[in-house]
Amino acid sequence: MTGEIDPNLARLMDVLAEAGVSDDELQSASAAGSDALARTVARHLTFPGRRDRTTAQVWDEAGVEEPVARALWRAMGFPEVADATPAFTRADVVALTSAVELFQRAQMDMSVALQQTRAMSQAMMRIAAAHQEVIPLAGPETGSVESAMEAVQLADDTLPALEHLLVYLYRRHLAAATEQRFATTSVSRGAAAATVGFADLAGFTSATALLDVDELAAMVERFNTVTAGVIVEAGGRVIKTIGDEVMFATRDPVAGVVAGLDLLDEISPATGFPPLRVALATGEVLAREGDLFGTTVNLASRLVTVARRDSLLIDAGTRSAVGSDARFRLTPIAPRRVKGLGTVDAWRVRQATA
Repeated sequence: MTGEIDPNLARLMDVLAEAGVSDDELQSASAAGSDALARTVARHLTFPGRRDRTTAQVWDEAGVEEPVARALWRAMGFPEVADATPAFTRADVVALTSAVELFQRAQMDMSVALQQTRAMSQAMMRIAAAHQEVIPLAGPETGSVESAMEAVQLADDTLPALEHLLVYLYRRHLAAATEQRFATTSVSRGAAAATVGFADLAGFTSATALLDVDELAAMVERFNTVTAGVIVEAGGRVIKTIGDEVMFATRDPVAGVVAGLDLLDEISPATGFPPLRVALATGEVLAREGDLFGTTVNLASRLVTVARRDSLLIDAGTRSAVGSDARFRLTPIAPRRVKGLGTVDAWRVRQATA
């Protein structure tokens, strides 16, 4: 005598079938247990569609040559798929067609198209990873059918709103980046003048050795939140965070110094953080894929390693721009030899007393 079919399981199977999951995959996931079923839910509800196309079928249907299709797939950061495996959907065909048409319309050569694909994909990968930390579509660790159905409902409720929000954020950032580009002083083709800063938590490893995982996560999140707020308030922008360090940039050297001093006020042992070190350099930078490169960046990065705890160091370029500002008190330090840049002059900056 067979047991009764769980109505929740039957409903879940119907939802997955509507999302494009094949009968064979449904049977395999069901037989493998609740964990396999949860993975199937996560995979197909975040990217629905029947996976019935191989790699060759995708590029043939899109009318794209194989080398171009494979290069774009690799630039997206995904591993190669076996040629005989039906792992792709109609959405993959549409995306490949649209991408190639877009690049052709913009008259991009292949190297630029691949660079743009890598930049977009890396940004989306970070966003997806951040969402996965707080939206576990696969359900809780129990992997029960009930939690899988909750994941179904969560996907229905949140994914359309997330898609809309991502488009909104992109357009907002595109508008800001375009405005900033026109406002930035160009010093040569492909390069611009900027003040680059690094803020580094000194002794972070030893300070966090006594923290558990949750406490460490809270500190990192608070560090990212505070630094972003201070930098934006001063008129700068965060370029990237690298563990216990944040890299930022401003168009105006004075704004960079203001951001550096404010960071020292907000992030210190008195506010529950390890001591902070900040360094700034001003000069020519090359902007690529949201990051900055060049000697100015390297100099700022080197200076932060020689800065004292709870202090701000600036280079000669920044000093020339802010030295006459009565709000700041500049003290020269002994010339320092830094790796790859030789001997450099630097100044320690403090807030001038009234």
